[in-house]
Order: sequence, then C-alpha cells, then structure tokens
Amino acid sequence: MKIDLVEIPASNVVSEKLARALSSPLRVKIMDALNREEMSVTSFIKAYPQHSHSQVYRQFRFLEGLECIEFVEARTGGKRRGGRERFFRATAKSLFEQSSWSLLPDSVKNKITSAIVSTLIDRVAEAVQAGTIDRRPDRHFTWSDPDLDQQGWDESIEEIDAVFYRVAIRQAEAKARMAKSGEAPIHVTIALACFESPSLAS
Repeated sequence: MKIDLVEIPASNVVSEKLARALSSPLRVKIMDALNREEMSVTSFIKAYPQHSHSQVYRQFRFLEGLECIEFVEARTGGKRRGGRERFFRATAKSLFEQSSWSLLPDSVKNKITSAIVSTLIDRVAEAVQAGTIDRRPDRHFTWSDPDLDQQGWDESIEEIDAVFYRVAIRQAEAKARMAKSGEAPIHVTIALACFESPSLAS
C-alpha cells in the first residue's frame, strides 16, 4: 500500500518518525501545505484560521523535532514592527511500501489513512471553491468498483504503482522544462487509490 502527499521519490520508505508525523490530521495538513510552499506558523494560520496559534505552533515544533520539516529562514514582518517570522518547508515525503506498511499496527494504519483521506477531501473542496476543479475540459475524475480475483487485484495494484512512479518522472521533467522556459506551473492534485470494499448485502 502506498500513500502519498506529493512528489515522492521511490527511495523514501516509511519510518517510525514519519508514521508518528502522519498520525495527526493537523500534522498531515501542515506537511501538505509545506510541501506546496514555505510557510510560517502565522502564514499557516492565515490559510487555516480554524486552528489556534498554540495548536499549530506545537505541531510545527513536533514536526521539526521529527525532521519532517526544516527551518528555511527568518523574515521580517508579522504583527509587531520589526518582528521576524520563521519559515519552514517539508523535508519528508510519505511512501509506504507493502513490507513496511504491514508492520504498522492497525490503530496507526487507520489514523494515517484517515488523515490522508481528510487532506485529499480538503484539496477537492479547495478546488471546488476556487472553481479550478472543472476548469480544464480534459480533467480526469472517475472511480470504479470492479469485482476482482487475486490475480486481478495484484495486476491492478502493479498498474497503479506504475502510474504513481511515472507521475513522479513527469514532474521532474516538467520542472526542468519550466526552469528553461519560465512557464508558470499548473498546480495539480493526483490521487490514486485501490482498496477492498465491503461486500454488498444480498
């Protein structure tokens, strides 16, 4: 099973630190935001005002201690004249390989999965509110519920994994092209999922 936030190198395997980081919905939201741009506690709260300063500050410190986010620079600004804000960026990308995921207790798996799904729902809600979700006529948004045997399951997982890694390659190629062309990036959310559903009542 693989769960991703964004641009994930294939070499990063889940660690105990990363599992702890992703077991909190707020920490997942912080890492998701800091994967997209550098932020301070104050700028994060401006983007997500439903969270208190003490909550966010505590989770920033926690994630910094786990080395999942790193300090970038202090910038002058903030509410106080001459005040300085500490800006951070994410350092850890989340990749759960099958062997590593299977070692986690169910309680941790459930927390991580719930947090990741919650973040995806937030992404969808943001795109709906901003009017970007259907802006491009060739956008893709589908799901299916096939009945598979074990071979069908294994082959489907293999194909989804292949798409996952190809997207990472496409991103690296796009970054190189944009560095030369100066073209503005298209901010994209790509979600891949394959899980067992409960049987329909007969």
